[in-house]
Amino acid sequence: MSTIVDVLTRLGLPGRVPADVLADPYAALLPTPVTSDPFFVDPDASGPVDAPPGTVLRSREVTGRVPRPRTRLRQFAVASTDARGRPVTVTASLMEPRRPWRGPGPRPVVVHNVAIDSLGLAATPSYRLMHGVGQDFPTVVPLWLQRGYAVLIVDHEGPRMAYAEGTMAGHAVLDGWRGLLRIEEAYRESPTVMYGYSGGAIATVWAAQLQPTYAPELPSAGAIAGGTPTNVGLLRETMNGTLASGLYGAAVIGMAREHEDLAHEFGPLGLYLATRIKDLSVIPLALGGLARLPLEALATDPDVFDSPVARAVIEANTPGTGAPSAPFAFYHGALDRWIPEHGVRALADTWRAQGADVEVRRVVGDHFVGAVSALPFVLRWVATRFTEAVIR
Repeated sequence: MSTIVDVLTRLGLPGRVPADVLADPYAALLPTPVTSDPFFVDPDASGPVDAPPGTVLRSREVTGRVPRPRTRLRQFAVASTDARGRPVTVTASLMEPRRPWRGPGPRPVVVHNVAIDSLGLAATPSYRLMHGVGQDFPTVVPLWLQRGYAVLIVDHEGPRMAYAEGTMAGHAVLDGWRGLLRIEEAYRESPTVMYGYSGGAIATVWAAQLQPTYAPELPSAGAIAGGTPTNVGLLRETMNGTLASGLYGAAVIGMAREHEDLAHEFGPLGLYLATRIKDLSVIPLALGGLARLPLEALATDPDVFDSPVARAVIEANTPGTGAPSAPFAFYHGALDRWIPEHGVRALADTWRAQGADVEVRRVVGDHFVGAVSALPFVLRWVATRFTEAVIR
């Protein structure tokens, strides 16, 4: 057990966990509801919405705290399904340049999957666009808008903020896309590409893999993802007990919100810490990595990663059982120490074996520098997909 865990234990933190948290750890891990804006109040709290996935449940046109005179901002909520196929509601935002599209064909759409990497509902991109400043790394949305593209941003962690849970993210993105075509029929003929980096790449990978079976009617022109975490088990080698352990632990909390059995793997100290960070956004969660906490020390079982529950969750969040039907491109920093590149290449090979068109590009830098150094490649790749779609 690490020194920091010994210190926290001697301070008596495990004994401070309330009885109701020990009795129902799953409920204790769920995010605190947002009450400051009725648009984001989760209607599922009073019973799931009985509507086909992609049904628009409500919408509004807003300005937001930060004026965007050249951009129209609309927000909407759609019916979707979670990782276990249960009905949930997902929110999304559509950003459109006010100037007319002067390129060939209809205005293209980028489904931009933000690296949310957060546990609190106030950190969703749509809430931030309305009540604060949008948070995205790298900052690509202005580049899409400058080129005249419409940008769809889906709050892909879902109503439980299930950070890193792939199926929830994939369903949310695809149902948000379906909702877009219902609130703006002009985009039914638009070439559409999905994009995401790091945490946003998880959503992009899963949406691309699930699209042929979950939403085959959606006209995908391709998808591109960078710095992609493809396997939670692989990340144990690079993130657990390191400076990245704050985000790794947050991802485990996020997945426990969709896989209830995983919540029961948290020991008293793990529950104490988890219930105190369950509403934080990415920056404080990342700073939590300074403690370098190994997750095994926070679980009921020191071999928790080999438990049947953990293995089942890891398997459920490892893509490869299906493959995209549209072209897909991965890019990855050559010096990325946190996200193993061999996981990306293994997934690309798995998809190719199923007939997918997959490209893998190594770019300059680590996880952070590579996100920026790859932008010329990303912009060219997306523009090419749009041009090819119009020509066809």
